[in-house]
Formats: sequence, C-alpha cells, structure tokens
Amino acid sequence: MPQTRRLNKVIELLEQGKVVFGGAIVLPGNIDDAIAFGDVGYDFLIFEMEHEGFDMPKLRLSLQFLLDRKRLVTKGTLQPDMVPFVRVPPNAREQNQWVLKQTLDTGVYGLIVPHLDTVEQARAAVIACRYPQALEAPDREPAGQRGWAPMWAARYWGLSLPEYTAAADLWPLDPQGEMFFMPLIEGVEGVRNLPQILREVKGIGAIWAGSGDLAMELGLPCNFSDPRVEEGMQQILKACKQFNVPCACIAFREEDVERRIEQGFRIIITIPTRTDRAFAAGKKLAGR
Repeated sequence: MPQTRRLNKVIELLEQGKVVFGGAIVLPGNIDDAIAFGDVGYDFLIFEMEHEGFDMPKLRLSLQFLLDRKRLVTKGTLQPDMVPFVRVPPNAREQNQWVLKQTLDTGVYGLIVPHLDTVEQARAAVIACRYPQALEAPDREPAGQRGWAPMWAARYWGLSLPEYTAAADLWPLDPQGEMFFMPLIEGVEGVRNLPQILREVKGIGAIWAGSGDLAMELGLPCNFSDPRVEEGMQQILKACKQFNVPCACIAFREEDVERRIEQGFRIIITIPTRTDRAFAAGKKLAGR
C-alpha cells in the first residue's frame, strides 16, 4: 500500500502550517459515540480518562470502531483520517510511568497529561513516553524509559514491531517521530514556568492552554471569560509562539473559533454533541 510521509495526521498538518481541529471528549467503551464522532471529520479525537474510569479494555475496544477500512483503502495509506489521543488520569506531578506506558501500548497516537507545572515534570513525562534510543541516534537524550512490548500498538498502526518501535518516538524531538505529546498548562505555576519548560524540554508537540482549571485556581470557577483567565491564556500562547510550539485551546462557539485562530492558536478543540434538528424544529414550531 502506498504510504504518505506521515502516519500521524496531526503532525503532518502542523508541519504544513495548517490549523488542526480535534474533538473532546469521548468516553472509552461508548461505541456509539466513537462511531458517530469518528465520522464528523476531526483530525483527532480525545478519549477521556482523567475524569472517567481508567479502563484499558474499553479503550482498546473503542479504538477499533474508529477505523474505517473503506476510507483507508480509498486513501491508499495507513494514515487514519482521525487519530486517537487519550487524556490520562494522573497529573504530571504524579509521574506514573505505568499509566502512560499502558495507554501508549493500546495504539493511540498521542497523550494528554493534565496539570503540567515544572521542567522536572515535563522531562519525566517525555522520558516515560520514549523507548530507549539506538546508540548512534542523534536524539538519544533524554533517555527513554518506556518498556518495550508494543504488540497491540504495532498491529493497530499496521506496522511490524521494528517499524512501530522506530516510528513511535516523540515529535519534534525526533523529526521522524509519529507520537504526539500535548500536556495541559492549566495552573498559575505552569503558566509562570512555561517559558523555561519549553526552553529546556524537547519532545512536547503542543501545549493545551486549559482555561477551566486555570479559572478554578484563580478563584473564578466556571468563569472562563474573566479577563484574568484570558490573561493567563495569552501568556501561554505568547510562550508557545516564542518557542514555536503549537498552542491548543477549547472553543465553544463559532465566534470563539475565529477569534482563537486570529490570535494564533494552531489547534482548536471543540465539544462534539449529538443533535436532533427535527426535534428542535418541532419544539420551536410548537412554541415551546
């Protein structure tokens, strides 16, 4: 089968300078949502395990229903139209390597780690996501500690074990890597330390500027539009631009999408919903 240069569509789009769109959130095990939202046209879909049960069998089951064999054959490439990411349960400060390892071993193409605050936390997460590299590899450091047993992941990617092992490294630390790491900066300490994090730690594919928890920490629960929350978002965006790292954010409304793209956010995450237009029209006609 002919192969494009990239297996990970998100990385390919970012390298082309295009805005990337993702959907959040889908719960592992919800097959109907995996199918429905998998057909919307997102570039990536986020499976939620931070605020939902950590269930690997359900995650592996859901991943199968994202695959569309007809689209793969028509496209003539192993690159899926929409790649699966997972937001894992432990905050970055917890440094639970086993959670990152087992999640990657399902075959996902990217990880989202909540509440990144320090250089040490970022470096530990990068190390947990990488296999130890070949002796002659120019990007051998930081030395990876991901345990090697990629049977399910390699099969899901459509690769042999050696091919997967080579491909599943963090971009852009490895320019040929296909694994995407997008931690959340969503606290005051993380905002303050982000320039140092991006200066010292390679292997971060993008930063997700998290307004929800930032608002909570600032004492402004659910008030995402407060100027103090927006100031934090802009500080995150500024640091990402300084170090040429893509910045992601949630956008709830159409006008939010336009504004965030104009500001320079390169990854837009929206919340997919199921709607019944006939039902909505009926209620309106009935005066309800």
